[in-house]
This record gives sequence, structure tokens and C-alpha cells, in this order.
Amino acid sequence: MMDNHFREFILSSMQGLFSFCVNNVSDSTISRLSGELSQSLDHSDSTNYIDSPENALSAALAVSALLDGLGDTTEYISTNVTIDIAKETLVIITSKLGAILRAGQCDRVRGLYVIIDPEVTAGRDPLTIARGAVAGGARVLQLRDKLRDKGVSIDLANDLQDLCSQNDVLLIINDHVDVAVSVQSGGVHLGQTDLPPSNARSVLGYTQLIGRSNREYDQLVASQEMDVDHVAFGPIYATTTKSTGREPQGAERLSHARSLTNLPLVAIGGINISNIEPVIHAGADSICVTAAVGLAEDPEKASHDLVQAIASAGGKI
Repeated sequence: MMDNHFREFILSSMQGLFSFCVNNVSDSTISRLSGELSQSLDHSDSTNYIDSPENALSAALAVSALLDGLGDTTEYISTNVTIDIAKETLVIITSKLGAILRAGQCDRVRGLYVIIDPEVTAGRDPLTIARGAVAGGARVLQLRDKLRDKGVSIDLANDLQDLCSQNDVLLIINDHVDVAVSVQSGGVHLGQTDLPPSNARSVLGYTQLIGRSNREYDQLVASQEMDVDHVAFGPIYATTTKSTGREPQGAERLSHARSLTNLPLVAIGGINISNIEPVIHAGADSICVTAAVGLAEDPEKASHDLVQAIASAGGKI
């Protein structure tokens, strides 16, 4: 049984949260549920003013944690509002607020996207390649470590996250959702046969992004309908970095892929400074490379030159 002080605190917190959601979340279900709860809570004095999605999400998670600690979920916290109803509404709210915050980060998936692969460094420290890429203007790094044990690669993941955080660069972890959660990276990249996006979303942080690989139009359409935040399409050109066993897509098919999705579109596969222009013209938001930087004699210069080529072609940097 809740005491009155605790009940008043919950009511005040929920009043501020739901008031924000009614005014800022464009979703019919959440607006209706929040509106109903706000009406039920109008008698309380709300002193918790919420002015941003970030603050709203923090408040929702805090209230959810408090309600989870209560035993009798059928108990009423206000007229017609049980703890169960409040918790169900908060689940919807946290999901929608997370989506809003991730959508606000979509513009970060742009320009040069460099995959850091310990097998594609010409014998150098992968962190050296990453530092050069960042110094050269890369906007996104992805750690793709397919061969080493996670206990070994986690140190590199932490170092990359530190580097990216200090330089406003997005770090994406390939495949390993647990590593992404552990280092609090910007997100994770999933292949067609990796963990389904819905399962990944259940363990990722609310603001961590999910990217997904696609090689066919139907896969791209399916990804668009899943809980992903950006999509990759390729290989655009022939590549020796990653064996796909598939014919290159080419810029023409990339252009059609652009018409199928409104998510940020990452072009990948065989792209270099000599063929980057038609890829940008086809509508790619981000150009993903591995060997063009990882095997370059000077990774920083290679990254800088690629960024300049993207800009010259009219792309986002």
C-alpha cells in the first residue's frame, strides 16, 4: 500500500511527463492514453516541468522503476488509474520517446563511414587506422571484428568509443549487440541472418541506433518496416574486402533503392575515390569503406580525400 507522500510524488512526476507527451509526441495511441491519464491526474499539483524528449525519457524510466517496486499492481494511484495501466502506458511512452530521440540522430549517419577491421590494417594497430579516419573527417566508424574473441576485442571497442565520443563521431558495432550495450556505442549493425532487429531493440539502450544490411529490394522494404534506423545497400562495386558471392549492384540499382526507403541510406562495397561520384548522385547519405582507408599508406589523408570527393559530388559530410 502506497503512503500519501509516495503517491503524490508519483502523481506529480506522471503529470509532468504526460503533459509533455500530449504536446510533443505525434502518436494517436500515446496521445489518447496520456490525455486520459493527464485528465485523471489533473487534481495533483505538478512541480516536475519537462521540456525535452531526453528529460521525458529519463522521467518515464524513473517512474517505471518506482512502479516496478510496488507489489499490488491492481492498486489505484488515482481515479480509474491502476499501477498496471500506468506501467503499460509508460512502456508505450518510453518506446516512442526512444524512437523520437533516435530519429533526431539520423543526420549523424552521413558522409564518410569507415569500417575498422583488425584484418584490414596492413599489419597496423586498428586504433591507428581509426584515429586517422577520424582526423580525416569520418563521421561514422564501425568495429567489425569477426575472428577474435569478444574478450580480446572489447578493449578495442572501448578505445574506439572513447575516440568517437571525444570527436562527435558515431561508433557502430557490427553484429555483437552485447558489445554495443557494454561500451554504450552509438548503435549496432546487423546482417540479414544476424539477431532480428526486434530482439536487438529489446536489449539495446533506447537511443542506440540499429543499421541493417540489404542486397535486394525486398530486403530493403522489409528493413524499412522493422525497427531499424538506417539501412545499408550493396555491394555497389566489386570488392575483395568481404566475399559476398554476388554481382555488384551498381549506381542504377542504388538509385532505385533510394526510392524505396526514407531512412538514411549507406552505400557499401568497392567504393573508392575514383567511383564515388555516381554513388552520391544515386542518393547515398553515407559512403562506407574498409580497404580504401584501412589499407591506405596514410589513413588520415585517404579519409580526407574521400570526404572532399563526397563534398565535391554534392554529398553530405
